[in-house]
Amino acid sequence: MIKIHQQHRNVMKPAFTLLEILTVIAIIAVLASLTFGGMSYYDQKMKYSRTEVLIASIERALEDYKSDNGAYPVSAGIGNTVPLFDALYGDGTNVYLDTLNPNFKGKQLNVAPSGGSYGIIDAWGRFMRYRHESNTMANPKQDYDIFSFGPNGIGDFGSSSEPAKADDIKNW
Repeated sequence: MIKIHQQHRNVMKPAFTLLEILTVIAIIAVLASLTFGGMSYYDQKMKYSRTEVLIASIERALEDYKSDNGAYPVSAGIGNTVPLFDALYGDGTNVYLDTLNPNFKGKQLNVAPSGGSYGIIDAWGRFMRYRHESNTMANPKQDYDIFSFGPNGIGDFGSSSEPAKADDIKNW
């Protein structure tokens, strides 16, 4: 039998070095953080836009309500949206705004239980504010005010604090 001698060479096989692998991991981490940060930004923009669209829809429904009933629904206290829900959707028989359906099965519900009825909520899940009374209104006295406190959730009708009213979404 013939012995075959194999020569073993100290030849390095091609492979990635630890430094190259760490560089690729760092690049992926930076790209992932930019992506998740951007998604958070666009999520807030989407909620802001969604609330603006809801306010515009409520305005159109209120005009229909006024043309049928001669006046806008009167608010029960400053900021309560229960009378607004009752006027625009009520028991579901005379509906002015379909998106206020409490049995909606979609992604985002526009109402939440409030007392014995429902109140209208913004995209952040907080109750919106409605006011129609004859004194101290931002709009003319014959008009109405609708607004959301926005992402920070703070503010009031007469708030003068810049941080409180900076992100409010309103119809005036």
